[in-house]
Amino acid sequence: MDRTLQKIVREVLSLPTAPYHEDAVAACIRAFAAHRGMPVKADRYGNLIVRYRRGARPRPVALTAHMDHPGFEVLDARGRDLTAEWLGACDPQHFPGGQVTVISNGKQTPGRVTSPLSQPENGPKTFSLRTQRPLPQVEGAFGGWRLRPVAFDGDRVWTKAADNLAGCAAILETLDRLHRQGAEADLYGVFTRAEEVGLLGAAGLVETRPIPKRIPVIVLEASKALPGAEVGKGPIVRVGDRMSVFDPKVEYAVHSLAQGLQKNDAQFRFQRQLMSGGVCEATLYVLCGMAVGALAFPLGNYHNIGKRWPAEEYISASDMEGMVALCVALSLHPPSGETRGPIRKRFEALFKARRQRLLKAQK
Repeated sequence: MDRTLQKIVREVLSLPTAPYHEDAVAACIRAFAAHRGMPVKADRYGNLIVRYRRGARPRPVALTAHMDHPGFEVLDARGRDLTAEWLGACDPQHFPGGQVTVISNGKQTPGRVTSPLSQPENGPKTFSLRTQRPLPQVEGAFGGWRLRPVAFDGDRVWTKAADNLAGCAAILETLDRLHRQGAEADLYGVFTRAEEVGLLGAAGLVETRPIPKRIPVIVLEASKALPGAEVGKGPIVRVGDRMSVFDPKVEYAVHSLAQGLQKNDAQFRFQRQLMSGGVCEATLYVLCGMAVGALAFPLGNYHNIGKRWPAEEYISASDMEGMVALCVALSLHPPSGETRGPIRKRFEALFKARRQRLLKAQK
């Protein structure tokens, strides 16, 4: 991983985030775009769209990732004793005893969970915790498990929140490379909110339509590693998720592009898999009639679930490099129309050549 990419990965993965509390990530993205003279738009729900455009009418494409990660929101405080709501997935065995960090007024306060997780059939998942000192401000306070922000160890990148700050970092690096190269491309970098609590930012994006519907959308995720989708063996060309499969035309184009990269670069590796560990924003976009494909990082310790206590998520540095290479290639050569014509023609030619033999065998 080169220094520029490592710097972006370190900066983004170190940021605090949780559903509804993506402000630090959003501020980083805005600053990144402003420094490079790229326009940024926000829809009414706080989703961000950064656009890089250069050249004579290049074909557009959108890369998207969500800015949140499972965490909690503080509901009430009495001195050092807090009540909080957990937002997103978690393992109940981490309650009580799990160590947390609370973000209040921009300051971090360590704490520890002091109760089991309340899990009503309908309603918020709540728990109690105690901090080392009273919070400077209760309103707007949020947090997550107390884990290292980011650490590089060989090919491993350990972090409190790869899902999905890794996707955000990959899109920013893609935008940066296009900018530095002066490449002819039209890329929408889309950053959504509150994915972990029901794809809410993506639903807002569908409603506000800041991206023309004709533009292909490629969803980046960090998804639970599975057999055939292993950490360190390349980014995933994602066929679908636990709920649905995505647009076959777009997937074929992305897969073909990845095969071309692999043919021309011995260092580039990729995997292809239906990632059934969870549901991602691509499912919602498919249901709404958008042209959608997806990529994913194979992810270890998905949602910080450890054997007994919360664990740092991890991805591969080489997978990050491969993901960025594929995203840059997609920006330069976006999916467009029906790309599976050669396959159809191949089978038509085969049928034509052997049709008489088939008829003869029928007699």
